[in-house]
Amino acid sequence: MPIPNQDAVKSVLDTVRDQILGAVRGAWEDWQGSEQSVTWRVKRSRANFVWEQIIDRAHRAFAEMRHVVIIDGGESFKFLVQDEVLFRFKKADETGRTSNVSTQLALAFHDHGQGLFGLPEVQRVEVVYKLNRLETSVSDICVVARDGDKVVWEYSLLDAAEVIVPLPFPAPGIEPEKPAVRLVKARETPSPERKQQD
Repeated sequence: MPIPNQDAVKSVLDTVRDQILGAVRGAWEDWQGSEQSVTWRVKRSRANFVWEQIIDRAHRAFAEMRHVVIIDGGESFKFLVQDEVLFRFKKADETGRTSNVSTQLALAFHDHGQGLFGLPEVQRVEVVYKLNRLETSVSDICVVARDGDKVVWEYSLLDAAEVIVPLPFPAPGIEPEKPAVRLVKARETPSPERKQQD
């Protein structure tokens, strides 16, 4: 299988973009509202908490979507959309790289020459969330394609989710209604000669 094609992946994942964003944003809100956010000090623990919440929320969001299959890998979950794109959720650094334990399965996920799970050829990518510099909020949620250790491409799901409100334009052939204009006659200032006549 060749390296994932960005346009093809984007077209498929756009069908579940809202569910993906909801799972990640909701999981981060769960973390911030939890008692653990105050008492736990190890970043790994926070990442595990957020991942569990993402997976739980994703299960609920995708439960009724027939074009999404959830694959239980024991310690990991993957999501297959339209039998074309396989993705998993991860936390990434600012470059889009994730830190995985180098198991054979983790290495195989980014080796597009290897098949996984007995699936037909599918495009494999990661949906990652990035934190701001102080790690107090999610700064971006991206789709990342890797080839081994190298990030080949990435795009932001937040950019794609921006709502653009078009300006209203009149329908063709219809003249826009012009506001009523009230004409006010300018006050005449009497000239000095006229003042003397009065």
